[in-house]
Amino acid sequence: MLEIKDVKKSYKGKPVVDGVSFSVDKGQLLGVIGRNGAGKSTLMSMIATLIKPDGGSITWEGEDIVEHPSAIRSKLGFVPQDIALYEKLSGLDNMKFWGKSSGVSAERLKERIRQVSEDINFDEDMLKKKVENYSGGMKRRLNIGVALLHDPEIIVLDEPTAGIDIESGEMVQNAIARLRDRGKAIICVGHYLEEIKKLATHICIMNEGKITAFGSKEELLANETMEELYKRCSINE
Repeated sequence: MLEIKDVKKSYKGKPVVDGVSFSVDKGQLLGVIGRNGAGKSTLMSMIATLIKPDGGSITWEGEDIVEHPSAIRSKLGFVPQDIALYEKLSGLDNMKFWGKSSGVSAERLKERIRQVSEDINFDEDMLKKKVENYSGGMKRRLNIGVALLHDPEIIVLDEPTAGIDIESGEMVQNAIARLRDRGKAIICVGHYLEEIKKLATHICIMNEGKITAFGSKEELLANETMEELYKRCSINE
């Protein structure tokens, strides 16, 4: 579904993403890990058509999304690191706003809010509260929820459990696992090795803008632990 070939991006002459290639298909969850500054978030922003690569190609179902970003935008759910919610609005009003912004019809939106609320483990009382009164974990879950209202085919999550407690993190992981099991194509950037090991069908390790390991979880972890793989594929400072 998504194919990336020799993608490059530099800032002030310094390569941030340096010749990256891989593909993601339906039912796959690609876990992307690497040190800060490895180029992960820049790569996700290019997939989300927020920034353009300097070279290479990104295609969705065979169509170039760099030249034609509309080919993927209606089918993409992008969950950035930063919380993209209106704090003064309730959870329900946030869902209504983002659902309409994503082109979901008023007739369909009510049912999609119900379905998504189940996915992120939100009840009616939680939806009625203003976002400013939410815990960090609740904000993270709603942040994922608003990106799912248009029922995207591919979902990009940039550190979806950053800065939240263990219980909330498990709820987020369970929501992501349900999406994976429904056949969505998912890319999940994270720092927690056990979380990626639990969720991913495929693993990508990035360092200094390059991919240093890529493959199915089974083949990469056949003879070593996640920690050993990460250390072996990390570039020493």
